[in-house]
Amino acid sequence: MTIQFEKEKMTLLSEEGIPMGYITFPEIKKGLVNIDHVLTYPKFRGQGIAAKMMEALLQHLDEQDSKVVLTCPYAQNYVGEHPEWSHLLPTNIHFEKK
Repeated sequence: MTIQFEKEKMTLLSEEGIPMGYITFPEIKKGLVNIDHVLTYPKFRGQGIAAKMMEALLQHLDEQDSKVVLTCPYAQNYVGEHPEWSHLLPTNIHFEKK
């Protein structure tokens, strides 16, 4: 699998170069992005693709010293289940799995 970063979008590609899913994260202001959409294409659902994408994106944003706002319900649940990423939230915001 290959991760492809664009300005405000990350796409996960299969070994054959087929898009498996993407995450959009528009910039709110310098150093702060909003993870607003996580999508896995139907053919690849049920394989943990969304979790792999979230892990890769959060690691990338952490390396960039960015903070994140989470308006996507999947992203909120993911961070709720993985509190090791809560330091990326701009304040003491905590999400719990519903």
